Amino acid sequence: MAIRIAAVSSATLSDDGKEFVVHTTGKYTGALELRFASDCVDDLIAALTSARGGTQPAASSALLPPAAPSVVSTPNGAGAAAPAVPGKDKPDEVKFEIPKNCTISADNSGRGLVLFILNHRLERQAGYAFSPDAAKQLAGGLTKSADALLARQAPKT
Repeated sequence: MAIRIAAVSSATLSDDGKEFVVHTTGKYTGALELRFASDCVDDLIAALTSARGGTQPAASSALLPPAAPSVVSTPNGAGAAAPAVPGKDKPDEVKFEIPKNCTISADNSGRGLVLFILNHRLERQAGYAFSPDAAKQLAGGLTKSADALLARQAPKT
C-alpha cells in the first residue's frame, strides 16, 4: 500500500542516536512519523536525489551537504514515547504509548468511515479510519478487554 507524503515538517535524531525521525503529513493519513535507521539515511538521500533527477533545480541540493540529513529539533519531541512501530532487530516487538486523549467521530466527507484520533489536537496526534463494521468490532473488543480487567481488579468480599 502506498503512502503519499504531502509535506515534511521536521526531522530529529532519536534519543539513542540509532534512528532519524521524520515528521510528515499525508493527504489521507494525516500526521505520520517515519523512522529511518541511521546507517541507511545516506542511501535514502542518494536514492531520493537520484529519483528527483531533473525535476528540481540543482540549487535546492546546495542547502544540504552531501550525504548529510537535515536535523531540526522539535518542541516536546525529546523524551516522547515511541509510537507502535515494530523494532527492526526484533520483528515481534511492539512499543506502546498511552495517549493523553482521544476522539471518535463519523467522517463527514461521505466515505462512510468512523474516525479514531489519538492525542487529538496535540503535536503527536495520530488517526485511524475504520469501516462501521470494523469500528463495532473494535468497540466490542475494547469493552470485553476492559470488563475482563475490571473483573480482575474487583474487591474480593
